[in-house]
Amino acid sequence: MQTEIYFKNDLTQTCFSNDLGVTDIGDPFVLKTEDGGYYMYCTSAPNGFYCWHSDDLVNWGDKKMCYIRKPDSWCTDCFWAPEVVYRNEQYYMFYTAKNQSGSLRIGLAVSSAPDGPFEDVKNEPFFDFGYAVIDANAFLDDNGNAYLYYSRDCSENKDGYLKKSEIYGVPLSDDLLSIQGEAVKLLTPEQKWEKAPGDTWWNEGPEMIKHDGKYYLTYSANFFASPSYSLGYAVSDTPLGTFVKAQENPLLTSGLRRDVSGTGHHSFTVSPDGSQLWAVYHSHTDLTNPGGNRKVNIDRAGFTSDGRLFISGPTTSLQPHPSGISSADVTPLFRAYSGSMETRTQDAPSEELLTDGLFSVSTRHAWIETELTAQNGIVQITLISEEKLPICGIAVYPGIDHESDIAAIRLRAGEKSLSEEFAVNADASLPLLLYFDAYETDTIELSLSLREGLDHIPLSEISILSEKK
Repeated sequence: MQTEIYFKNDLTQTCFSNDLGVTDIGDPFVLKTEDGGYYMYCTSAPNGFYCWHSDDLVNWGDKKMCYIRKPDSWCTDCFWAPEVVYRNEQYYMFYTAKNQSGSLRIGLAVSSAPDGPFEDVKNEPFFDFGYAVIDANAFLDDNGNAYLYYSRDCSENKDGYLKKSEIYGVPLSDDLLSIQGEAVKLLTPEQKWEKAPGDTWWNEGPEMIKHDGKYYLTYSANFFASPSYSLGYAVSDTPLGTFVKAQENPLLTSGLRRDVSGTGHHSFTVSPDGSQLWAVYHSHTDLTNPGGNRKVNIDRAGFTSDGRLFISGPTTSLQPHPSGISSADVTPLFRAYSGSMETRTQDAPSEELLTDGLFSVSTRHAWIETELTAQNGIVQITLISEEKLPICGIAVYPGIDHESDIAAIRLRAGEKSLSEEFAVNADASLPLLLYFDAYETDTIELSLSLREGLDHIPLSEISILSEKK
């Protein structure tokens, strides 16, 4: 037996962790372009915005200034939260900055290329309702309609003794160059986790995503420089409400963890092959001194069968690359069954939660775990697909605080053993990863040897990776 999980491939070619090398930023927004590449825009410069390019969501480079304030511009400083959408063969950047009077406003700049240079459409704010606004998010609905979501900033929004940031929405014109109609207040701080001690509460950083005909308005709450800066979401049947906040909020939070802090202000994008949803967000670079220096993180996101939005994070350990880089995630093609290939009966019920793409990394999501019973100290799981695939890796996600319950892992496909029995270190982190030479199969048997004295284990997910075609 070896001393740790065995990796056939170079880890840098198959896995990543949330230290992507982009720091001293805030409010990351990622745009996937028509050619399949990614551009990321962040709060990043005193006089405008940098952008970065990536082919895979993990390795970022080509840093360049894509928007620079002109000497006679309407805006002065506080260049925050740029977001870019593509329409009519143009790239539209909505951003936050202070005007000449020192009040925050939203600007609009356009470019023919995703990396700029972006030029202001006009030398004045995109709109002016007479109060401070930040964090614009343009949403293009699948029926062609467009909307802008933003936060009325707490710097000029007082409710009694409280200062509040609250989220509004307003329709946009088809050419995205003007607002249409009245703005509607959609969200205000009201849940317990959003009501931090003090005289200021925040709902900011709105981001809209649509799923199965419903509108999911995601947002950040609490102070950006606090470890409690976290994400929540609300749901509506229409793009301008009424929105109802999810009872399971916060959606993403560092909680009491000491390895990550201040998980907030996010965007969504998809993996290179389009099969996975990913959340892009920032966290504090210096955990001992949280503030404006933040770094970029990415974690898997998606929806449960009953329509709940999830982000499987924050993660700080190794995890497989987004699907389509070094391998493809083929988990949805497999069904999981308790027991070995020999003992599984034709009508045995499947363990659907083990291949639903939803894995938990916090106790808030304990409801997605499957409890499995051991026989003679071994838990056996059979994974079956309707077609043969060149399988090259498995990622096993134990239940929360149960990573050390597994002593060893063995894999078999049909009559072929894909691995020796590899030992798991007692201090192993989630997930447990096993890579091997690609082998074409439609059936995998996974055997988990539990540590002495254990007769069951909770698992939240098994990810199955196939050789990239």
